[in-house]
Amino acid sequence: MNEILQGIAAASRGAVTTDEMGTLVGRYLFTGSFAGFAGHFPDYPILPAIVEILTVINLVGEAAGQRQRLVAVEDAKFLSPVRPDQELLVRCRQRMVKGKLYHDAQLTVGETTAASLLLELAPFGEQP
Repeated sequence: MNEILQGIAAASRGAVTTDEMGTLVGRYLFTGSFAGFAGHFPDYPILPAIVEILTVINLVGEAAGQRQRLVAVEDAKFLSPVRPDQELLVRCRQRMVKGKLYHDAQLTVGETTAASLLLELAPFGEQP
């Protein structure tokens, strides 16, 4: 797993930014040599769903200056595969749902939505 996490950090295309609405924005490029593509799938590699989730966690952690952990996946829709060497744009904003703070993320490749995620995260060592 450590190799995957290091690969996600290495795939980052620069510092996380925040737009005028307070949305976190990050860009990632996973090359064909990224460990997450191994065996997923032979002759047609696609970025695994868990890597897409971990990429959002990485983005939030980088912006917060503190590693984050996944508490819950409230909603997840994986709509289009992400292939090697495609730039993945990750946009994430916080919002309250049922009295809990969630991270609402949209992952896109070009104009195509790859995934829509609603995640509950917490800093390591902190109880949700």
